[in-house]
Amino acid sequence: MLMIIRSLILIPLFLFFLYYARKDFLYHRSQRKVPAAERLLHGGIGVMIGGMFLQAILGHSQLMLLALALFVVMGAADEYVFHRGIPGVESDIHAKEHLALLIFVVASLVIDWIQVPGANAVRL
Repeated sequence: MLMIIRSLILIPLFLFFLYYARKDFLYHRSQRKVPAAERLLHGGIGVMIGGMFLQAILGHSQLMLLALALFVVMGAADEYVFHRGIPGVESDIHAKEHLALLIFVVASLVIDWIQVPGANAVRL
């Protein structure tokens, strides 16, 4: 029952992220062709985001945060190496994508905190 409630809350939030991820993908296809190395990095980022989604739905906040940490490392490399001087439109899409993902992660942690106080919550 608890996983159903988690899913009802988190899936729409993840779809919000996917909306902007799709816009980013379509922008890359039509406006800025990305090199093979960047596509490979994007694939790794996608795997980490998929892992975050799965672990969030399952209520494994520590594993979700591990996937988030790996995503941050890969995402920072992507931003630092490939996204210098990108058009403002693409930068705007990225900002909205990042915000949507942050909302998803925070919602997952809040659900953990409310659901079973002290059991699954990440200790700060």
